[in-house]
Amino acid sequence: KNPLRDTGWGVSSTAISVAILSIFAVIFVVPLVEEWPYQTSFSLEHFAAVFTDSELITVYWHSLVMALLTAFLGTLAAYGAALITARSTLPPRYKRVIENISLITNTIPGMVVGIAYMLVFSGTSLQNTLTLIVICNVIHYFSTPYLMMKNSLSKMNAGWETTAMLMGDSWLQTILRVVTPNALSSLIEVFSYYFINAMVTISALIFLAGARTMVLTTKIKQLQYINEYDQVFVLSLLILATNLIAKAIFTWLANKSSRKGSSNAKKRKEMKAS
Repeated sequence: KNPLRDTGWGVSSTAISVAILSIFAVIFVVPLVEEWPYQTSFSLEHFAAVFTDSELITVYWHSLVMALLTAFLGTLAAYGAALITARSTLPPRYKRVIENISLITNTIPGMVVGIAYMLVFSGTSLQNTLTLIVICNVIHYFSTPYLMMKNSLSKMNAGWETTAMLMGDSWLQTILRVVTPNALSSLIEVFSYYFINAMVTISALIFLAGARTMVLTTKIKQLQYINEYDQVFVLSLLILATNLIAKAIFTWLANKSSRKGSSNAKKRKEMKAS
């Protein structure tokens, strides 16, 4: 122990943290005053203006629907791909295809993905639709959720499928009845990852969103051009609040599922011991 050293580093790291956070403090201050920096009295008129604007409410609804669809479809895609590589008996060459796809999607910048989708789907029925935005997000963020699910499935008992087959269950029935309940906490984490990233992404969507499919991040970019910074900060806080609430809910569900799984495993061990 060295009190002088610990105190010195503690003070310096605190000062650095405060300096970094002070940059973002303006996001919380500006929307709560009448007119920054000239009239700094407390006011909620900027929040009221945003929440009474039907266009901005529609944009928020688009973001919420897009994030939920991305999370749902992305979780299915990542889980399905992980099942193939970690729990199936397919030849290794087919599994390597999925591995390579996951590596490629992780190396392509979002802006490149957005431009590619814009050029490929220009003039088609998918142009400027939420469907295209959801597909883009699912593929763009596929790598990390896939690796999360693969690691989770790889740690499970490798003999479940064989045991279930001897008892008369098919591979699909085993996945639904045994593997999926044990992977539920990881599935919730993957859902959370997709949802939060879909809410804040901008690089690819700026090329794909249209006037009728505007989401919060692209709307913020549009408002910056006309210097509507009060609305920009309010919408930014709306994204932050949505993600914090979603993260709290998903964490609670994942922890609850994990505790339930541990409790069931403990009961099985006690039954075997008795």
